Parts: sequence; structure tokens; C-alpha cells
Amino acid sequence: MYSEENSSGKPLANSSWLENHHRAKIPERTAFAMRLAKLQPKKIVDLGCATGLWLELLNEILPVECEFIGIDSDIESLEIAISRSKTWSRKISFMQLDIEKDAISIPSADLTLAFNIFPYIKDIDNFINILATRTPQGTLAVRQYDGASIRFGPMSTTMRQKIEQDLQIATGNSKKFKHYDLDRTFVALRNSAYTNFEYNFELFERISPFDQDFIPYYEGTLLWTCQHVSDTSAEFLSNWMNNDVHLLNRYFYEVDLVALLS
Repeated sequence: MYSEENSSGKPLANSSWLENHHRAKIPERTAFAMRLAKLQPKKIVDLGCATGLWLELLNEILPVECEFIGIDSDIESLEIAISRSKTWSRKISFMQLDIEKDAISIPSADLTLAFNIFPYIKDIDNFINILATRTPQGTLAVRQYDGASIRFGPMSTTMRQKIEQDLQIATGNSKKFKHYDLDRTFVALRNSAYTNFEYNFELFERISPFDQDFIPYYEGTLLWTCQHVSDTSAEFLSNWMNNDVHLLNRYFYEVDLVALLS
């Protein structure tokens, strides 16, 4: 089963998946990290830091005076993050914490990162408002993918709709996360106690021939999708993949909600 769960059972959260995802999007993520650097943060809290990939990227950009705090509930991920950070010349610490159950324990910071964490949180309205009541409130940086915007192609519209319907039904029954969560996140952010908002949508797109850093994420996403759709859809998708093993006539795109709140 191509579940990509971490040791705590969270889907799409194990170290290999996160690494492939991160490397595929390095140009876009580096540009966003540079944008965050312009805020000149002195202290960053990374919620759901996992294996520390975003902190590693920010470590290359931000001055050493900026303190990092990484928070995650998964101990194996934190162990990787701690190992990753051993050579960094800055103050850095990690906390094992269930951020929803113990949100009040999240330290304050002038920049808090909330990247693709909301699908795992049931009551995001309450969670976001707890973040907003910290002193200092600081800036909340949000990046949120949406399963509805992920698209492989080219293929027939009929089969694409069948695959998307199957995946929505399968993940809709999951008690572990919400694969289609952009609208819920958007509404919660808009209704939160934050008063200053900056929103946009970031397109991530690749057209074949694909860069080698992108292919593991692309193939992993396809394999994960095959595990969650019907047998008919999985067979079609598998044949579709095998009909162009050299990836000469393919495209892929997805859209992330990106927001800065203060």
C-alpha cells in the first residue's frame, strides 16, 4: 500500500514523500522563503515542521540571529529534523506537541509557519484564533494545497472526472485528514481574529520533459492516487502511466493557497 503515512499515521507525511515533494518545488519554495525573509523575523515557529525541510531552506536565507522553533507530533520526523539542524549556526529547538490538542502551548513568535497542516486539524477556527491571541501576535504564514486542483494530463475528460470522483469519495471517508480542504481553510482564515490579510494562489506546473527533481513527486502522486481510486480507475491510470514511460507527452499542475495574516 502506497500510503505515505508517517509513524503517527498521518497520510502524505512520511520522510520520503516530504523530501520528494520539497525537492520538486524548490524554485517556488525558495521564492516564497525569500518573501518571508523580507519580513525580517527574529523568531520563527514552524507548526508541523516534520523533518525540517522548510527550516533548512530558511536557514540558508535568514541571518543567524533569527531563532527557529520546530513543532511536530511525530517523534521520528523530529529526530530527522534534529539531525538535519546539527550544523546550523543559530538558536534552534524542537518540541513534540499535538498542536490541536495543546495549541495553548505553542510559543509566540513574530513569524509562524502553517504549511499544509490544516487538513489534519478538525477545529481550525478555534486553532487559528488561539494562534492569533498569542502575544506578540506576529505574522501567520499559510500555504495550503487543495486536492481538487491537482491535475495530470493529457487524458479524456470522462476518465479524469471518474478518477477525481473516486478519489474524493475515498478520501472523504478518511478520519485522518481532509484532502479537499482549501475552502474550509480560506473561510477559517477570513473569519479569524487576524485583521490584516494578504492572499494569493500559487501555481505549480511542470510540462514534459520533466526535471529529474520533479519525477519522484510526480510518480509518487500517481501511485498514491491509484491506491485510493476504484479498480477500473486504477487500471486506467496504470495503463496511462505505462503508455508514456519516458514522460514525453505529459503535464502536471496544482494550486496552493498562500496567505500572510497579522
